[in-house]
Parts: sequence; structure tokens; C-alpha cells
Amino acid sequence: MPKQDAQMQRKVEHLFLAEKFFTDESFADFDRVRLLHNALPELRVNDIDLTTDFLGKKMSLPIYFNAITGGSRPSSKFNTELSRLAAKLNIPVSSGSMGVYLRLPEETKSSFTTLREHNPNGFVIANVSAKVNAKQAQTAIDLLKADALQIHLNALQELAMPEGDQEFLWMDHIKEIVDNVTVPVIVKEVGFGISQENLAQLFNIGVKNVDISGFGGTDFAQIESERNHELDLTYLDRFSLSTVESLLESRSYQNNLTILASGGIRTPMDVIKALRMGATSVGMSGLVLHHLQKYSLGETEIFFTEFIKQLKLIMAAIGAKSIEDIKKAPIIFDGNLTNYMKQRHIDF
Repeated sequence: MPKQDAQMQRKVEHLFLAEKFFTDESFADFDRVRLLHNALPELRVNDIDLTTDFLGKKMSLPIYFNAITGGSRPSSKFNTELSRLAAKLNIPVSSGSMGVYLRLPEETKSSFTTLREHNPNGFVIANVSAKVNAKQAQTAIDLLKADALQIHLNALQELAMPEGDQEFLWMDHIKEIVDNVTVPVIVKEVGFGISQENLAQLFNIGVKNVDISGFGGTDFAQIESERNHELDLTYLDRFSLSTVESLLESRSYQNNLTILASGGIRTPMDVIKALRMGATSVGMSGLVLHHLQKYSLGETEIFFTEFIKQLKLIMAAIGAKSIEDIKKAPIIFDGNLTNYMKQRHIDF
């Protein structure tokens, strides 16, 4: 029997290891942030509106399913379930990295196209590496009839990966893609966060949308070190910025960039705090993948139905009838974060 392609095998290993290391605990620093309740909310819970604008399209919720999987047989199953759930919730859904499709189109095509087949009218996002060119990026977009494109930044993951890249010359590629593809482009980290210096670089080459994807959830330094039988490079995650720190880093760019937040989102409160800190929508990957792997599509749908109810209850508690109202809630940071802001010259 022929061996499975190494890149396809890596996709299978990522699914297994993501579940192995999944924990209900988040390390995204949302526990260091407090919102104050409103004793006079002056609203009806039934009047609370969760709709949001996602890159120009109206979505029912301020959440999306972030880049997770694709490129293997197990990936196809999960992408099918993700697309069905996204269609029911009317939220965006992203593919995992499509680099393997660009290299092995016939073997991997169906694991990605299922996202569109089971969500024909929904908001589907294609995903490629920052090392691809604009033509390759457009090929990925065309395959999914995608509404947007993610370009992922994964330097720390590649450094920890036994077969990882050693060249990170990405800026010209990103600019070429932004200037030439037919849909909005989101530049996203893969879970190590992003600094204000990097946001400045991206803004200066024309990027308009950034998913800060901070540390706190799926840890690719941990996953790749588990796959690396020669070196333990889990310490690379010490360079990471948490999701909360990354949102703080984005503060001065929030009027010029659309900021999306992901990384370690575990609870409805995490979502509300991320929106309060300037995100326009909040992405989840590990949480939904965990429920699909451990339970079932039906049980995952029940979980998110309850999740949505709790979003409304929290909004009522802070007196917010809309997503925009959340940004008016009083917010308090603990001493560690206020010290961080001081050293990084961040005003909030």
C-alpha cells in the first residue's frame, strides 16, 4: 500500500493532536479583564440584536468558524459538518490551509469544496500561506467561490515543525495578493498573536483586515513539538502575545483596520470582552472542532444554541442592545495588563 503524502498525513496529525491537547481552560488573558454590569439596562432581552457586518455582509452573529482543517479524509467530514453548522447559524466559515490543494488538487479537492457544497449561500473563506503568489491565491478563492481570503502567518509554527520552512520573505507576496485578488483579504496569525509594529507593516502595504489570533487556545508550538522527535520547541510559544494583549496592540489601528479576534475563545464572556476591546467579530476553531470530534454535529448545534442565548444574557447585563453598544461598557484591566499597556505605550 502506498504511503500517504507527508503533507496530507500532517493534516491528520494536526486534527488528532489538536484534540489531544484541547483544554476547557483558556490562556488568552480574558480572566484579566472585567466588564461592569449596568444596574439600569433599560432593554428587553428579546430586543437584543446580535447581527453584525462581516466585511460588508450582514451576518446573524458576531462569531465565525476560523481556519481549521482540510486536505485529508477526516478533514472532509469535519468541513462538511462545519459548513452545515455555519449555514444554520448564518456565520462565516473558513477552510484550513489550502496549500496542500495547490500541490495535490485531485487528491484533496473534495475536502475543501464540501465547505461550499453544504453552504451554497453562506460566507466561505479560503485560506493560504503567505508564501503563495496572487495566481495561486485566486485559484484557492475560485475553488470555493470564496467571499474572502485569509493569508495565514505561522512563522513560529514553521520553526517548531520538523519539516518547516526556514525562509519567511512574505511581505511582497501579501501585497501582491491584496492588490490582485477579487475578494477582501484577511491577514491572520495562527495563534501566536500580532504586535502593533506588525500591524503598521501590514497597514502600510494596503492590508485592511487583520485577525490577531492570539495565544490562548490551540498551540502549534506544542503540536509541532509533539511531531518533532528531535527537538522540543514548545518554548517558542513564550514569544507569543495573548489574544487580549494582541487586541491591546491593535488599539491604535482600530479606526484604520478591521480587527478580528481569535485564539482561546471558550465562553460567551470571552466573545463579549473581545468585542468590547475592539474586535468586529470573534473567531473560534478549537472549541467547535473539539465538540465535533468528541460529540456529534447535533450536540454541537445544541452547544452553540445555548452559547448564543448566553451572549444575549451578558449583553443585557451590561445594557447593550447591539454589538455597537458593547463598546460602551465600562472595562477594567488587572495590574499585569495595565503594566503591559504602560510599557507598550498603549492608551485604552
